[in-house]
Amino acid sequence: MILFPETMDQNTILALRRLGMTSNELKVYLVLVELGSTLAGEIVKKTELHRPNVYDALERLIEKGFVTFIIQANRKYFEAKPPVALLDYLEEKQEELEEEKKIIAKIIPELEIKRKLGKEALEATIFKGKRGIKSMLEEVLRTKKDFLVYGAGGKFKRWMGSYYYNFHKRRKQKKIPVQIIYHERMRKEHREQDVPRPRQIRYNKGLDSPVTVYIFGDRVSITVWSEQPVATVIRSKEVSTSFRDHFRILWEKAKP
Repeated sequence: MILFPETMDQNTILALRRLGMTSNELKVYLVLVELGSTLAGEIVKKTELHRPNVYDALERLIEKGFVTFIIQANRKYFEAKPPVALLDYLEEKQEELEEEKKIIAKIIPELEIKRKLGKEALEATIFKGKRGIKSMLEEVLRTKKDFLVYGAGGKFKRWMGSYYYNFHKRRKQKKIPVQIIYHERMRKEHREQDVPRPRQIRYNKGLDSPVTVYIFGDRVSITVWSEQPVATVIRSKEVSTSFRDHFRILWEKAKP
């Protein structure tokens, strides 16, 4: 008597299903377990499944390593592999899972950064006019963190006058280091005393624009030096890190 899933011990059925067997695969596999080496026609007869369904099930069972076949007199006989093949299948899956775990572990840090960036509450503040720009620059002094600047072209000094010198004097007192990338044309008109130490200065031909980027702490200021100067300050650790990375690339390309 052929035992089908409906008449077999349910624990056995559940165990086989945990291996990923479908209902059709179960029927075909159980027929082969009980009959041994068998022609496809006999499997169709015993399972009462349509022939295409039997062949599909056989193909998947062969791929999983549960079934094999031999050819005798130009006829293909299918048979179930020894039951230990079920354990072999699980061991192979376990090895694949371990490999997948290693791959996933490598990309988790990158995904965590993206997740935090997506969840982070971005804070943006707009400062307008000379008074607003002063307020933004006072934040630079309050953070007491390293100060990175690119897109500099003398606009801070021209627009802010005496405040420019006052700012750098206090920056020096607070020992806040600054790295500035000026446009190349500033090399001739730049005076060392204009930006007291601690500071590093480099020049780049491609950064002549009305926009200057200031990076300090977890903030990035994008300042437009127009008739009514405007600074947009974004507070975000991830955004700040991204701009810092960009600054480092520009710094390496710039000339002392």
